[in-house]
Amino acid sequence: MVNGMINRLHYRFKVLFRRFGLVAMLILAIGVSIALSVSLWRSPGRDLNRDKSNADATQQVVASKSLTDLYGFDQLVYNEDNVQYSIIDYRPTTTKMVKRLATWEVGDYTKQKLTKAAYLDALSKKGTVMISFPDAVAGGVVNQILANDVDLPSNVEINRIRVPQKGKDALVFMDDKHRTIYQYTIKNAPKSFASFKMSDERVKVKFEINGKRVLTDALETVSLRSYSYLMETNATNNYLSALFAGTTTPSANRNGNVLTYNDGVSRQMTVDTVSGVAKYDAYDVSDLGKTFNQRMAKGYDWLVRIHQIPDNIYFFESHDMGRHLIYRLYVNGLPIFNQTAYGTVQMKQHDSRHQEIDFSQYSLQVPLPADNNVRVTLPTSDEVIKQLADAGVSKQSITNMAYGYRWVSDTNQNIVTLQPEWYFEVGSTWQAVNDKLAENQGGTN
Repeated sequence: MVNGMINRLHYRFKVLFRRFGLVAMLILAIGVSIALSVSLWRSPGRDLNRDKSNADATQQVVASKSLTDLYGFDQLVYNEDNVQYSIIDYRPTTTKMVKRLATWEVGDYTKQKLTKAAYLDALSKKGTVMISFPDAVAGGVVNQILANDVDLPSNVEINRIRVPQKGKDALVFMDDKHRTIYQYTIKNAPKSFASFKMSDERVKVKFEINGKRVLTDALETVSLRSYSYLMETNATNNYLSALFAGTTTPSANRNGNVLTYNDGVSRQMTVDTVSGVAKYDAYDVSDLGKTFNQRMAKGYDWLVRIHQIPDNIYFFESHDMGRHLIYRLYVNGLPIFNQTAYGTVQMKQHDSRHQEIDFSQYSLQVPLPADNNVRVTLPTSDEVIKQLADAGVSKQSITNMAYGYRWVSDTNQNIVTLQPEWYFEVGSTWQAVNDKLAENQGGTN
């Protein structure tokens, strides 16, 4: 019976071929191919794979920057012939240094509280490299950054790491506020820091203790370039879908330039359509983080959630053991100021369920061509401190100083100009030195 069916099919094939030739057979083959393709396209397995692929792609875009990259270093100081130099654009080197430290093996740590003089000596020890955070970072975050044998207590405050250039002696973690060090004996350093070639764009510095803070005094003038970027505005709908997920659709009300979105229950967001500054309040947050380490991790989670995690955003400052966190955009190793009154993003934990997030809708997109010969020369730290003293700011009141870029935007052209300037902090407020001097002279800037 089977043989009979095969013979009949073979006969019909020969008849079809004689009558219509290759054209018909080609059409038949194409039809079969299309049918199979449609079948595969509509199969449930294909839909599942597509959904998974889309989800993976979304996750990759949203969380392209890791927590350990967010809480990165913002200063590199090395000791050469007992003179200390700070590298201006340090990040390419510190990134390589972290990878090298991950290969080192260390023993247990010893904890020691130092006198002011001993702590200052530890900061400037000969033959060492100092990599520093912009402000204290939780020990648990530092453990994740290094990913080696380091096992600091999760909630200690770490400002900087002192590394021996030749990979011998000890790896030292330093807490400026309490003048406390955590010292690990180095058991094995497959490759030391001695082989790192430092950039020629550097400035001679020295460390100074001012109250409970360590200042890095620039002993030389420095010449820095200005930059221009195209400005990108992030759509409000992106924030609404993320911040009002799981609740009712928010209503929208306009009052001048300010749009207010409210779900009528527990969440509200205001957006200034001119300045691009947004403020979000949630009164139903179940877990804000109870410790310094947890709050830093939550800060990262919030940035991912609101799509505020570009490659050039970094942790900048912490207050009250992480209850108030500030993040800024950086360019060539220096923070950007004046984008808003606080930075790019700030997070405040008010009580057990109230989380406030303030952020800017504007970000930098594409760098524009610049003239390398157009540079600004910034004075030494001593000169700046003298200028501030004349303007009524005492040195004792200064909690921090830094080079930075002033954000100057042209919203009509969607262009941002970044101008290098000196900035200083009193209490928890940062201000451009030039602005303070202009205030003192009764002018505006």
